[in-house]
Amino acid sequence: MKYIHYDGSRILTGDAIADAVADYAAVLGANARTDTVAIPAVADDGSVTRTTVLVGPSSELTLSAAPDDELEPEDHDFIRRLRDAATRAGTERPVDVDGGHRFAGADDTD
Repeated sequence: MKYIHYDGSRILTGDAIADAVADYAAVLGANARTDTVAIPAVADDGSVTRTTVLVGPSSELTLSAAPDDELEPEDHDFIRRLRDAATRAGTERPVDVDGGHRFAGADDTD
Protein backbone atom coordinates (compact mmCIF):
# COMPACT_ATOMS: atom_id res chain seq x y z
CA MET A 1 0.00 0.00 0.00
CA LYS A 2 1.04 3.59 -0.48
CA TYR A 3 0.14 7.03 0.77
CA ILE A 4 -0.48 9.79 -1.73
CA HIS A 5 0.51 13.04 -0.01
CA TYR A 6 -1.53 15.86 -1.45
CA ASP A 7 -2.10 19.37 -0.12
CA GLY A 8 -1.31 18.43 3.48
CA SER A 9 -3.37 15.25 3.51
CA ARG A 10 -2.55 11.56 3.13
CA ILE A 11 -4.61 9.26 0.95
CA LEU A 12 -4.13 5.55 1.65
CA THR A 13 -4.54 3.38 -1.45
CA GLY A 14 -3.10 0.42 -3.34
CA ASP A 15 0.36 0.52 -4.89
CA ALA A 16 -0.82 0.31 -8.51
CA ILE A 17 -3.50 2.95 -7.94
CA ALA A 18 -1.04 5.41 -6.36
CA ASP A 19 1.47 4.85 -9.15
CA ALA A 20 -1.23 5.38 -11.80
CA VAL A 21 -2.29 8.69 -10.21
CA ALA A 22 1.34 9.88 -10.31
CA ASP A 23 1.67 8.67 -13.93
CA TYR A 24 -1.49 10.56 -14.90
CA ALA A 25 -0.36 13.73 -13.13
CA ALA A 26 2.93 13.59 -15.05
CA VAL A 27 1.15 13.26 -18.41
CA LEU A 28 -1.24 16.08 -17.55
CA GLY A 29 1.67 18.27 -16.53
CA ALA A 30 3.51 17.59 -19.80
CA ASN A 31 0.40 18.68 -21.71
CA ALA A 32 -0.50 21.69 -19.52
CA ARG A 33 -3.86 20.10 -18.65
CA THR A 34 -5.76 19.48 -15.42
CA ASP A 35 -8.35 16.96 -14.29
CA THR A 36 -10.14 15.85 -11.16
CA VAL A 37 -9.63 12.26 -10.11
CA ALA A 38 -11.72 10.28 -7.59
CA ILE A 39 -9.07 7.99 -6.09
CA PRO A 40 -10.15 4.66 -4.54
CA ALA A 41 -8.87 4.93 -0.97
CA VAL A 42 -9.06 3.37 2.48
CA ALA A 43 -10.65 5.56 5.16
CA ASP A 44 -9.42 5.73 8.75
CA ASP A 45 -12.08 3.22 9.80
CA GLY A 46 -10.92 0.72 7.13
CA SER A 47 -13.84 1.27 4.77
CA VAL A 48 -13.28 1.82 1.05
CA THR A 49 -14.00 5.35 -0.07
CA ARG A 50 -13.01 7.76 -2.83
CA THR A 51 -11.01 10.93 -2.40
CA THR A 52 -11.21 13.49 -5.19
CA VAL A 53 -8.14 15.55 -6.06
CA LEU A 54 -7.24 18.07 -8.75
CA VAL A 55 -4.17 16.99 -10.70
CA GLY A 56 -2.23 18.85 -13.33
CA PRO A 57 0.89 20.91 -14.02
CA SER A 58 1.02 22.52 -10.58
CA SER A 59 0.07 19.42 -8.59
CA GLU A 60 2.50 18.66 -5.83
CA LEU A 61 1.84 15.09 -4.89
CA THR A 62 4.25 12.55 -3.52
CA LEU A 63 3.99 8.84 -2.83
CA SER A 64 5.37 6.96 0.15
CA ALA A 65 5.18 3.40 1.40
CA ALA A 66 2.38 2.55 3.82
CA PRO A 67 1.93 -0.54 5.98
CA ASP A 68 0.76 -3.48 3.90
CA ASP A 69 -2.84 -4.49 4.39
CA GLU A 70 -4.68 -7.55 3.16
CA LEU A 71 -7.53 -5.22 2.17
CA GLU A 72 -5.37 -3.28 -0.28
CA PRO A 73 -7.70 -1.81 -2.89
CA GLU A 74 -7.17 -2.93 -6.47
CA ASP A 75 -9.11 -1.21 -9.19
CA HIS A 76 -7.90 -2.15 -12.65
CA ASP A 77 -10.84 -0.30 -14.28
CA PHE A 78 -9.72 2.91 -12.52
CA ILE A 79 -6.16 2.47 -13.81
CA ARG A 80 -7.44 1.77 -17.34
CA ARG A 81 -9.55 4.95 -17.22
CA LEU A 82 -6.50 7.00 -16.17
CA ARG A 83 -4.38 5.43 -18.92
CA ASP A 84 -7.06 6.12 -21.54
CA ALA A 85 -7.51 9.70 -20.29
CA ALA A 86 -3.73 10.19 -20.48
CA THR A 87 -3.85 9.15 -24.14
CA ARG A 88 -6.50 11.80 -24.80
CA ALA A 89 -4.67 14.50 -22.78
CA GLY A 90 -2.25 15.33 -25.58
CA THR A 91 0.78 14.11 -27.46
CA GLU A 92 3.49 15.28 -25.07
CA ARG A 93 4.89 12.69 -22.68
CA PRO A 94 6.83 13.33 -19.49
CA VAL A 95 10.52 12.53 -19.24
CA ASP A 96 10.75 8.95 -18.01
CA VAL A 97 14.04 9.04 -16.12
CA ASP A 98 13.41 5.80 -14.19
CA GLY A 99 12.32 3.86 -17.28
CA GLY A 100 9.29 2.47 -15.49
CA HIS A 101 6.17 1.06 -17.08
CA ARG A 102 3.41 3.66 -16.81
CA PHE A 103 -0.08 2.58 -15.73
CA ALA A 104 1.04 -0.87 -14.58
CA GLY A 105 -2.02 -2.96 -13.81
CA ALA A 106 -4.21 -1.41 -16.51
CA ASP A 107 -4.15 -4.59 -18.54
CA ASP A 108 -4.92 -6.89 -15.61
CA THR A 109 -8.44 -8.31 -15.44
CA ASP A 110 -10.75 -7.82 -12.50
